[in-house]
Amino acid sequence: MTKNKPIKIYISPANHYKPYIIKGYTEKEQMDKLAPFLVRELERYEGVQPILTTVYNADRQYTGRPEEAKHLGCNVYVALHSNAGGGKGACLFYHPSYPLSKALALGLVGELNRICPIKSNRAVQPAIYAWNTGAFNFGELRVPAEYGIAPVLIEHEFHDTLEGAQWIINNLKEIAKADARAIAEVLGLKLKNVQGDVNGDGESDNLDAARILMYDAGLAELTDSQKQAADVNGDGTADNLDASEILKKDAGIE
Repeated sequence: MTKNKPIKIYISPANHYKPYIIKGYTEKEQMDKLAPFLVRELERYEGVQPILTTVYNADRQYTGRPEEAKHLGCNVYVALHSNAGGGKGACLFYHPSYPLSKALALGLVGELNRICPIKSNRAVQPAIYAWNTGAFNFGELRVPAEYGIAPVLIEHEFHDTLEGAQWIINNLKEIAKADARAIAEVLGLKLKNVQGDVNGDGESDNLDAARILMYDAGLAELTDSQKQAADVNGDGTADNLDASEILKKDAGIE
């Protein structure tokens, strides 16, 4: 990865309609929903450029995606999937030729296990598996690696169990945040400075507005940097007017 150039991360959601145990839901549908959430989460970090695939071909086919990632100069290839086979817990697959691939797998499985209430029952702990020409000959690991791109394939949970399917369906935004946190931690990324982000979580939302209101009422203190972040209207003061602006944006009013 070249210094001062953004790390380009190619996002590839599952392209097959494997059914969830819950009727009417499929792996493709859920991963297609997850992918833009992950893109938005990664965009909160400095020095990274997430790129969502534009290649959607026949069911179960990924032809053209690694080629697109190579053409766009991507450094990392992230395949988003959910699992089947009656197990529990996240499973990650990496390419042994890339230390970064294994590091991403370790970081992701740890973060997903942290947020998921379903305890992993994988025989291998942590549940990460190296690509090989036998059981784990995934094209989304093999081909990107051939192009010089560090790949990782995420099986977020098992969609053929009721609790696994429900957790995926109901927690896509939280899953995206977990994926992004893990990727950012491994790559050493820092959150961007966001105007209105008083608590330093990378977002300007109701939590920041509440902190400003408490400060304005004399119930909390803010550091100089927090006051600067809180002054969203630029009048030199952190007060209820700034909190109001943050709440309106957080509600989508502005």
